[in-house]
Amino acid sequence: MSTLTLHSTPFSTYGRTCRMALHWKGVDYTLDPAAPQSPEQQERHPWGKVPAMTHTTANGDIKLYETLAICTYIDRAFDGRDLLPANAIERGIAEQWISVFQQYTYAPVVNIIVQRIFVPARDGTPDETVVKENMVTSAKALGVLDAALADGGYFGGGGLSLADFLVLPLVDYLPRIPEGEALLADVPNIRRWQGVMHGLSCARDTAPPAMG
Repeated sequence: MSTLTLHSTPFSTYGRTCRMALHWKGVDYTLDPAAPQSPEQQERHPWGKVPAMTHTTANGDIKLYETLAICTYIDRAFDGRDLLPANAIERGIAEQWISVFQQYTYAPVVNIIVQRIFVPARDGTPDETVVKENMVTSAKALGVLDAALADGGYFGGGGLSLADFLVLPLVDYLPRIPEGEALLADVPNIRRWQGVMHGLSCARDTAPPAMG
């Protein structure tokens, strides 16, 4: 008998990616609502970030941190639907969009989201300079991702993949912020794809709770 625990706040986009992967693979797990930078999380992750994973097996605990490492483990350690295509071309395309998301999309978009949602939630004042500085970069990154969906499919070049599970949690925060309307206005393919993704139980069952 084995048990898998994901240590992550339900508000984390990367934590939600791992949860979607677990749902997609049909893996039972427990969500430990760990807070970033908490003493417990700093023991699991050198930088105190979420998510982290503990898989307790008959041979001992397997502990991992960082989203791609966790999802790769989930994909290879458990039976079920694959998180990445087996076809070399489609896998290469999926890996490309994973890299584009991590290198060029996540930081500028999340910088705006943090200022608009999480700073006020902690009774802080949003830094308008940070918001303004990240708008152009965010719009460009979302535009590139939108073009990737022009054929009406997914980011994997074929079927659903880990690339989709990475992008959706971040995009889902955009309607919650004032700048979201402008950022989503020129990305019709993303909005169509987002609607398709919301039809999946792995997306519905992992949606973050409302704040405030």
